[in-house]
Amino acid sequence: MRFRSLLAIAATALLTGPAVSQDRYNSADYQRVTHALTCQCGGCNAIVGECAMDRCPSSEPIREEVAERLQAGEAPEDIISMFAERYGLVILSAPPTSGFHLSAWILPGVFLLGGAAVVFAVLRRRRSAVAAVPAGGDAAVAAVDASPEVLARIERDVEQIR
Repeated sequence: MRFRSLLAIAATALLTGPAVSQDRYNSADYQRVTHALTCQCGGCNAIVGECAMDRCPSSEPIREEVAERLQAGEAPEDIISMFAERYGLVILSAPPTSGFHLSAWILPGVFLLGGAAVVFAVLRRRRSAVAAVPAGGDAAVAAVDASPEVLARIERDVEQIR
């Protein structure tokens, strides 16, 4: 009877142990922290939560430390800040949204709007240049700004070719 009780307790511990340990990797805070950090192994440049490298020397220890710190009750923001202090801003998967780093969020939109303005100006200029050419058979001659002697010479050369 005693052996069966111990066997039941051991089986319960073995079967629920992995579920409990896996549960700490599925929490929303764990996902938030591991998706805010970038793998530092130097090869994959993946997000720590999604690094698929087998036995990665960077992401696996970071994941373990994040899980331990969350279990200890640390706030996700504090954990992210601690890793940023340890590794620098290079570990963050997105630049901070304050100070000089705010330019990384704003400048792409500014460049996009500037490019659209340039394209609009070029198209507008081309459209006005096309409208300035008169319609009809002598459009090519009217577009040339040349003296009457040059135009007569061109006409003679064209007639000789025909």
